[in-house]
Amino acid sequence: MASHLLAFTALAALLVVIPGPAVVLTMKNALVRGRPAAVATACGVLAADLVWAMASVAGLTALLAASHTAFGLVRIAGAAYLLYLAVKLVLTKELPVPQQTSSGQQGGLLRGFREGLLCDLSNPKTVLVFASVIPQFLAEAGSSLDGFLLGVVFAGLGFCSLLGYAFLFGATRSLVSNARLTRNLLRAGGAALGGFGVALLNESRA
Repeated sequence: MASHLLAFTALAALLVVIPGPAVVLTMKNALVRGRPAAVATACGVLAADLVWAMASVAGLTALLAASHTAFGLVRIAGAAYLLYLAVKLVLTKELPVPQQTSSGQQGGLLRGFREGLLCDLSNPKTVLVFASVIPQFLAEAGSSLDGFLLGVVFAGLGFCSLLGYAFLFGATRSLVSNARLTRNLLRAGGAALGGFGVALLNESRA
């Protein structure tokens, strides 16, 4: 199991550093609401990964990936959510909030967590990691607990990667004081999310 764990950790580290929708959402929340909201987004993604890890133990992710209809619905739902977020960002009038009340900050944290959670729960690529990639690294006599452990490793690495982005963009937020530049960055993020969404739709038609 140790060799399988090391091999999977190396692969997972490569997978999580590739920028995706979660990175764009982390950037958006860091620029608009600050580092705490970006960290909350990372926590939402972590929670979703752990949900998928538990689902994989129960065999649900394998069933989902094997069902063309069910997996197609996940793709469409994920694409629709990404396109919704993309339109919001492209048309955004949001600006960095310099100071927030405690209630406003709490709302930003909840919103960031919710966006991260929904983004990852509706990401079919995450389903494939838990349904197809992880089983390849399990020994023939590997237990469900071993699969869950690999899922936790993947979730932990993804969380650490997003934390890095949260701190990076959180530090950048204090340097980006120009409203027009901030809007352009957010709209670029929206365009990226839109690209991810369109790609998912095209895959669902394939």
